[in-house]
Parts: sequence; structure tokens; C-alpha cells
Amino acid sequence: SYAVVGQKHPGWVGMCQDYLLGALQPIWFNRGESKNRHLVAEKLRTHAEDPDRFPLLVFPEGTCVNNEYVVEFKKRVFELGVPINPIAIKYNKVFVDGYWNSRAQSFGSYLFSLMTSR
Repeated sequence: SYAVVGQKHPGWVGMCQDYLLGALQPIWFNRGESKNRHLVAEKLRTHAEDPDRFPLLVFPEGTCVNNEYVVEFKKRVFELGVPINPIAIKYNKVFVDGYWNSRAQSFGSYLFSLMTSR
């Protein structure tokens, strides 16, 4: 298992985050709060240095991009002073698009398309 790092969403999406991912020792953040960045950095460091916690799964770009390009990595995760194992995830859009564009589609309709993909 891996601990996840991600943006905390409001409403029922946030409840799903808590219910489905709560056992994975998640670290949530709020993009709108600049003070939150330092708090999240400290949570990441504390989590990464604790041998009893799950390893962190972090998207170093700071987001999950649309599978067509890589954006510049955020430096904060590399400043933790812990081992990093880079991996690449490539989605096959023939089956389903693994990228959710919240400006173009509601989470409910995106979730429905994920669940009904072939």
C-alpha cells in the first residue's frame, strides 16, 4: 500500500476521499491556501521519515496531467531528503481517460464513465 497525497475536495467527493482513501494515511491539501504549502511540506517530511508509515505516492508535477505531456516538477518533494523511486504512469485512452478535467466534466459523470468503460 501507498499513502496518497492530493487536493481535498468539498462535498460528497471529499466524503468519498475520506471513506475510500482514509486507510491509506492520506495527506490532503487545499490549493487555495498559501499557508497550507508549508504545513503540507512538514506533513510530507514527517510522514516520509516515519518507518511505520506507508511509502508516499506523489505526483511531482503537483497534479495529474492529461497524459499528453509532462510539466515541470515541483521541487518540494525532492527536498525531503528521503529516497525517491520515480515511475511513469501512461493511460490508454482507448479504454478510459484516466484524467479528470473538473472544468469540463462533473465528478459524478466522470466516475460513471470510469465505471462503464470497456
